[in-house]
Amino acid sequence: MEKSKAIRVPGKGEAYFRRNIGIIIGLIALIVIVSLSTPKFLTGSNILNLLKSNAVNAIICCGMLLAILMGEIDISVGSTVGLTGVIGAYLITNMNAPVWVTVIACLAVGALIGTINGVSISYLKVPAFVATLATQCIGRGLTEIISGGVTIRIRNDAYTALGNTSFGGVSIIVLYAGLVLILTWFLLNRTRFGYYIYALGGNKTAAQYSGVDVKKYNMLPYVLIGVLCGLGGIIWSARLGSAAATLGNGFEMDAIAAVVIGGTSMSGGVGTVGGTFIGILIIGVITNGLNLMGINSFWQSVFKGVIIMVAVVIDVLRKDRAKHQ
Repeated sequence: MEKSKAIRVPGKGEAYFRRNIGIIIGLIALIVIVSLSTPKFLTGSNILNLLKSNAVNAIICCGMLLAILMGEIDISVGSTVGLTGVIGAYLITNMNAPVWVTVIACLAVGALIGTINGVSISYLKVPAFVATLATQCIGRGLTEIISGGVTIRIRNDAYTALGNTSFGGVSIIVLYAGLVLILTWFLLNRTRFGYYIYALGGNKTAAQYSGVDVKKYNMLPYVLIGVLCGLGGIIWSARLGSAAATLGNGFEMDAIAAVVIGGTSMSGGVGTVGGTFIGILIIGVITNGLNLMGINSFWQSVFKGVIIMVAVVIDVLRKDRAKHQ
């Protein structure tokens, strides 16, 4: 298959560093500012807590990166995390299901939601925003129904260990996130599947003429996104030892913010796992820093919204400049 000029592939080496230098400098500057504002920030315990607090977001971001690289979106990720987390808590607590059955069930529910999104978008031609908004509403409704509007407490040590085990002071959920980031990098950079994702985001028509099964490869990433959200639901409920109807609220905003801040173009075709990881750290440092400085948590949403807007405007200006060169 010949590479079309319309297809964008990940930057490497010097080109990769040059593309991400802005957000790298931004992260360093942010760390310096927060460190000067509160001496607690650079302590070992706080750094580990920062990584732990953003581990689930990192897993969700890997899924969101796939969607945005295709020029699509998925705003149902938060509700999917909430629904699978509540289902996991319900199965363990109310039905005494084995841990392995619960884990498989949560991943299967996530995959089902992803499949519904993927089929709706790829085969039924429903706009991604509309399709995932619908599943978001359905997911939130089912979460309320299953939980009964109350918090489900989990008293199964084997299940809670999935989110609370540590190795050498490093939480297991940080290791989960690291593994997912590495696998996502491999998927996007070393497989035909990853090449097709970039091809779809670069130019779907060109990809189709090049022999790519556009419908199939536009659907499959949504299935993977659902599985990752199912994993996130398991980890989050296990870590908290409970699950409430509000679980996962706002997770989609954090994921979109991190991916866009990391240099991924909202129109698709451009973006990397490395850049997304930097975006995750930026969001994490902002949240952690504001908490340490005792600033009202409501301001976090304001800052994230502003950052998303700035990142998108920069992307638009960059593309406009490229067109005129």
